[in-house]
Amino acid sequence: MKHPRNHLGAASSSNTPGRGVHRRSKTQTKGFSKPATQLGGPIEHCYRALLETSSSPILLLSPESIILGWNRAAEVVSGWKADEALGRNYVEFCLQVEVRESFLTKFAQVIEGMDARGFESPLLTRTGLQKLFSWNISRVLGTHGELTGLMAVGTAVLPAIQAKEELRLAHARIRSEVRRAQSAAEEERRRIARELHDEFGQALTGLKFDLTWFGMKLRQSPVSPDSRDLLNKVQAMSGSVDALLASVRATAASLRPAMLDDLGLVPALECLATTFRLRTGASCTLDVAKALSSIALPTETSTALFRTAQELLTNVMRHAGASQVRIRLYEGDGSVTLEVTDNGKGIDRERIVTPASFGLRGIQERASLLGGHFHIVGTSGVGTTACTSVPVAECFVP
Repeated sequence: MKHPRNHLGAASSSNTPGRGVHRRSKTQTKGFSKPATQLGGPIEHCYRALLETSSSPILLLSPESIILGWNRAAEVVSGWKADEALGRNYVEFCLQVEVRESFLTKFAQVIEGMDARGFESPLLTRTGLQKLFSWNISRVLGTHGELTGLMAVGTAVLPAIQAKEELRLAHARIRSEVRRAQSAAEEERRRIARELHDEFGQALTGLKFDLTWFGMKLRQSPVSPDSRDLLNKVQAMSGSVDALLASVRATAASLRPAMLDDLGLVPALECLATTFRLRTGASCTLDVAKALSSIALPTETSTALFRTAQELLTNVMRHAGASQVRIRLYEGDGSVTLEVTDNGKGIDRERIVTPASFGLRGIQERASLLGGHFHIVGTSGVGTTACTSVPVAECFVP
């Protein structure tokens, strides 16, 4: 049976359903009618805005469980418009038979003065589905302290399986976005490196040739104090151009080694090891499994392993004080593993877990995004071993 609608805050406390219930007036807003007592313009508008913009379903029920208020969130979760819900008996309209008794028991306790917090009760939707909500139910009193209704504010409760699945999907979306961002960053690195090499590198090389030509002309001209000064200046400028050209090439290589794109991971690692030896004077060997010398790894995997080796060798250079470094690249169980071992000071656990270890954290994140893992262990005075494994089973299918 459908009951006529009531004004918010003016519900009758009579035991006769519908007594004191009025038709909606012109001042009534959608879902919630205007209170009988005037709250004042600004306060009233704030009050209604809170009800209607809340993301939680908010219901106002009479002591007889007649629906007096039904906000927009309640419309969304239930599928019932306010015009269809107002005036209906909530127990008959929104609850399955088997849950009505527990709701009415809790409802009666609230009427007697006990607030309900976190009361779980399902709401029957228009489509016949039951959605579980955790309800906070409290009394609404009139200006003279009389009970005019009960307000219920709901929070959706997800079943454990559904919550786990939604969490898994959210993590998958985050990983996908981070991988897309990393891919975009690598592409931008590639573009800048190419521009440095092609534009700045060629321009500096051209300037170098011009200075060489100018110096040659000065040597062929009659010797004079001015020509000797000019020749010295040209030689100094030529040296500066050489240094700048070397810096541009080093910057381009660190941004994105052309060898990684043109020849693959193994030659890029060989170049990295050679550069490390030249900079530090320490021994740096590279051992590559035979199976990995003849296959092309996915670009994303190659990039992640190269960046990992780059970061680990930088850490060895800065902190380890090692005289020997060994890089191993091998495969097993459908994964490719990069291992870097040194005989330096040995990393301590505090440095591994500290939030300031951005480089190590970045390696861990790169591996995780590809479904792999990273671990590092150090022994004081003995050295450090770091391993990154990334699954690439499709590369080893017979």
